[in-house]
Amino acid sequence: MAAIESEIADALVAQISAGVPALNSVSFDKIKLAIDEFQPYEIPAVQIYDIGQDIVHMRGRKEVEWAIAIEIILKNTVAAIADQKSLWDLRRDVELAIWATPNLGIPKVIHAIYTGNVTDLHLLEPYYVARMDMSIKYNDDLTGSC
Repeated sequence: MAAIESEIADALVAQISAGVPALNSVSFDKIKLAIDEFQPYEIPAVQIYDIGQDIVHMRGRKEVEWAIAIEIILKNTVAAIADQKSLWDLRRDVELAIWATPNLGIPKVIHAIYTGNVTDLHLLEPYYVARMDMSIKYNDDLTGSC
């Protein structure tokens, strides 16, 4: 049986890809650890990664709050200027794409919850990075019927 996390990851990638046509790449499991690993054709990019889960065991099921980070990467180039406003605008487009369907179209998902964001405009020049923090609240079965 496939993990519900796989279904959630696929849904997030699909919703962001479809809802934000300005992005050149959206990935979940192929995370680049160094920002300079991105090829020019991949920017602007989004990478989504797992932070951890808080679980409440409830008889035959579990209620999970899964923390996820969504990293948005822009690059200042000759063809495109990346600045704080363009980073905010792209972050807003990603927000709207995710929360257009807050349960991601998955019956076990209760809701995507936005928990915060942070921007880094100058640490990795010429790259501009925004991170959105969110959690996905969902139910999952632990045991069969009793």
